[in-house]
Amino acid sequence: MQSKITIIIPLYKVEQYLRRCLDSVLNQTFKDWTAILVDDGSPDNSGKIADDYAQRDSRFIVIHKPNGGLSSARNSGLKIAKGKYIMFLDSDDCIHPQTMEILWTLAEKESADVVSFEYDRDAHNAIDAVNFPPDKMPDNFETQRYDIDDIKYKRLKNLVYRATNRDYGIKAWWVQACMVTMRFYRREFIKDLMFDENVRILEDVMFWSRVLLRCPNGIITRLPLYYYTVNPGSILHSGHGLNGVLGIIHGMHIVAQEFMKRAPRCVARLWASRFMWDILSRIYNSVMRMKNPDDIKSIVHELEKLKNDGTLDFAPDFHAWRYSRRLKRFIIEHQNI
Repeated sequence: MQSKITIIIPLYKVEQYLRRCLDSVLNQTFKDWTAILVDDGSPDNSGKIADDYAQRDSRFIVIHKPNGGLSSARNSGLKIAKGKYIMFLDSDDCIHPQTMEILWTLAEKESADVVSFEYDRDAHNAIDAVNFPPDKMPDNFETQRYDIDDIKYKRLKNLVYRATNRDYGIKAWWVQACMVTMRFYRREFIKDLMFDENVRILEDVMFWSRVLLRCPNGIITRLPLYYYTVNPGSILHSGHGLNGVLGIIHGMHIVAQEFMKRAPRCVARLWASRFMWDILSRIYNSVMRMKNPDDIKSIVHELEKLKNDGTLDFAPDFHAWRYSRRLKRFIIEHQNI
C-alpha cells in the first residue's frame, strides 16, 4: 500500500547535517510517509548514511545516481513518488515534528492543491553552518507543540493573485517566496511537472511559477514548520560566477516565455511585476561585477536572446522597466567586445 506522503530529499556533500535531517523525518508524529533519498553522486559519506537509515527503516528509499545537480536529483525522486502529497526537504535542513501531520490535516480538510508555510525565523538565526552544531536540533523541537484543532490558516482560491500582488507586502512573503521546500503539493496536481535540469540557479522560481500557472487552490499557514540552515557552501551563498549568471538568464527566459505564451495577459503582468523585477535586478547586479571580457561576451550573447524575443520588454513594473533599460544599455555598450 502506498504511503500518504512522499518526501524527496536530495543528497550532496551533507554528511555533517544529514543525520539531523533524517532524524527530523523519523520523529514525525505522522507516520504514513515514504522518504526518497537521492544520492546525487556525493563524494562524501552521505550515500552511506542514507543506506544505513534505509536498513533501519523501510520507509527510506535510496537512489544512487551520478551527479546531475539539484534539479536532476529532485526529478529522480518525482519519477517514483507515489504518495497522495509530495514534499521537498533539503538535506542540510530539518522539519518540525508535526510538519506532516499539520500539512496533511489542512490539505485534506480544504481539498488544497498546495499548502504554503513558513520557516522558523528564530531557528534561521540559530542554525548557522558555522556557529550551530550540525548534529543539534533546535530547542523548540522538544518544546513547541501545536493543537491540530486550533491551527490558523487562510484558504485562497486565487493563489496566483495573492502570490504576485505586492500590495499585500510583507504579510504575503511566505507565498511570494519561491522555495519549493516551503510547500506541500497534491501529487496529482504536479505529477507532470519537472525541474529544468539545465538550470542550476532559480530552479525553484521556475517550478513554483509553473505551479502558479495552473491556478492552484491554496492554503496558507504562518506556522514555522521548516528549519532552514544557513550553509555557506550552498548555491544561495556562493559567488556570482559566470555559470550562475548564465543560469539566472536562462531560467528567467524560459519562465517569462511560458507566462507570455500560456497565461492570461493580466496573470502574466502580475507575475512579471512580482518576480521578474527581482530577477532582472539580480542579473544586472551580477553582470556589473564581471571583469573578464570572455565572460561578458557570453553574457551579452544570452541577454541578446531576451532582447530579441521581447522578454526584456515584458516589464510592466517600474523597477523591472528600470533594470530592463539598464540591461539593454549594457548590451549596446558591450556588443563589440
